[in-house]
Amino acid sequence: MINDRWATATWIMGNNYRGSGYYGAYPPAYVPRIYSMFPESRKILHLFSGSLTDENVFKPSAEVRRLDLNPQYNPDYVRDAVSTGLPDNQFDLIMADPPYSKEDAEHYGKPLCNRNKVLAECHRILSADGCLVWLDQSQPMYSKTHWEWVGVVSVLRSTNHRVRAAFFFRPCK
Repeated sequence: MINDRWATATWIMGNNYRGSGYYGAYPPAYVPRIYSMFPESRKILHLFSGSLTDENVFKPSAEVRRLDLNPQYNPDYVRDAVSTGLPDNQFDLIMADPPYSKEDAEHYGKPLCNRNKVLAECHRILSADGCLVWLDQSQPMYSKTHWEWVGVVSVLRSTNHRVRAAFFFRPCK
């Protein structure tokens, strides 16, 4: 369902157990589905990008960047999402997939992120007409003076996988 203010859906991603082999990776076909919702996006940032490669995130006519704390996966920016050091109003679309729990963060060998601070940083680096897509198991707390919640998509990968949701936010005008 999509109208002039709100989008909601349930995506059943299918029984594809191959995935990337990386713990907590995006479900197969998730990235292309998100991109199809934002065809005008030209500058895209993947926060907590993990094992995403150029092949996984390719979008014709777009500049796609990856940010992660782990240099092992060769992201474009090896930085903390709390303080990216990137210019203001830089991106049209930010996709975030943080560790969901303390146990998940320990699995990655990194601290659990401070969601409030990451959201503040996303607000700073996102363009005024941009969109933040936050994939998580719970909706992050957000400031209604900074963000307008404009949609949610339930993401069901297959049996025996976590149910996640993609929350869509736009900067308040």
